[in-house]
Amino acid sequence: MPLPYTAMRESLQLIQTTANAESNTESFYRKLIELAPSEEARTIIASIRDDERKHLNILREIYAAFTGRAVQLTAPITMYKDAASYEEGLKEALFNKWTMVQRAGSILAAMPTGYYQNLIAKIAIDNVAIVSKWNYLLAPLRR
Repeated sequence: MPLPYTAMRESLQLIQTTANAESNTESFYRKLIELAPSEEARTIIASIRDDERKHLNILREIYAAFTGRAVQLTAPITMYKDAASYEEGLKEALFNKWTMVQRAGSILAAMPTGYYQNLIAKIAIDNVAIVSKWNYLLAPLRR
């Protein structure tokens, strides 16, 4: 088991990596909304995009609280490629979100009990809901 200092340092590195990954999702969501076959699908994808924006702001807040500085956004990590099709975009989003759920769990484990741990728990719970939304959008395509 890592020492608390090491776990927190690793957690802050994960927050920075995650923030960089989240910073390039706008064009991916815009493309997916364009490809969506219905207004319902567009609304769901837009709600996911909005949740991701909130998560990015929370991660920035936590990083600043523990380091005293803003997250250094480097060249964005290309987590999402331009979707070749609606279905491929949904699958990519689903797999990437599973990764984000795992990251949130690792970050949560290093956070001190209280406010910041609750914020990360909220992100983790939201991410589980987002996985369900991606599955909901994928389900009709698998028939």
